[in-house]
Amino acid sequence: MLKQSIVVAAALAVMLGCERETRPGEDASSSEGVITIRDVDLNYVIEGRGTPLLVIGSATYYPRTFSQRLRNHFQFHFVDLRHFAPSAPTMQVDAITLDSYAEDVDVIRRFFGFDEVAVLGHSIHGNMALEYARRYPQRVSHVVVIGSPPVGLLEMSEVGAEYWDSHASAERKQVLQDNWDRLGEDSLAKLPPGDVFVVSYITNGPLYWYDATYDATPLWEGMYVNADVWNRIFELYSEYDLSVGPGQITSPIFLAMGPYDYVVPHILWDDQLEKLESVSYHLFERSGHTPQLEEQDLFDEKLIEWFEGK
Repeated sequence: MLKQSIVVAAALAVMLGCERETRPGEDASSSEGVITIRDVDLNYVIEGRGTPLLVIGSATYYPRTFSQRLRNHFQFHFVDLRHFAPSAPTMQVDAITLDSYAEDVDVIRRFFGFDEVAVLGHSIHGNMALEYARRYPQRVSHVVVIGSPPVGLLEMSEVGAEYWDSHASAERKQVLQDNWDRLGEDSLAKLPPGDVFVVSYITNGPLYWYDATYDATPLWEGMYVNADVWNRIFELYSEYDLSVGPGQITSPIFLAMGPYDYVVPHILWDDQLEKLESVSYHLFERSGHTPQLEEQDLFDEKLIEWFEGK
């Protein structure tokens, strides 16, 4: 869990888009703290040394998935987005859009004082990183996308169900059934919506991990899940199309997928890679949804090599 946060960047507390004053030679900020963007407080954690890498999504979950080796090559800036933070009573969830998420990321970039930065997103956060790069191409040097779909969640769900039926082993399917049997039919009904999200993810482990028995509980410890905002994300990305949006995605992209990801099947990218101008595609053969953790050494090697070649 994060230590008690230190509230910083008072200039950002009033409205979205206020600039943080940065002096030459100044450290970007303390190792952890809070970025206040209008109606939400976003935790951040800075770890490592080297090339700055902005990891959007969660400042609690994602530090647990990347190696110490990468921390010797990159200075990670892990930052929550608003679906992992409590909302102020004034937040209008229906007003959240792909544009407003990109605006949030740009406020975060300015807070850290980056003129240009590499952005990393995992799962749906990879789509958010791509959409930020589309809207702010002059601010993004590289994009790292891990386990993300190029299509809408509705199509992803249909393809995922077919991929599971045809590719998952009988043993894996039995593990999934056993997980839900142990949980019990009525257990989710007794939980708050945010906890339902987490418990469902953990119970569905065989859909996400190369090791069908992997228990992701430690990754989720201390997480806050804003179910209302997540519901809005599902609406925004229900019919997502990588090729549709303002402008083109021109930043070089590192794309990592795993064949044991049955929620975001890698085959979704088969006819989509051509829509990107510069993409380096990597299929990690012993990974599911999270190759940066499941095949850490190989992932590190490929990512470092890619950055050094750009």
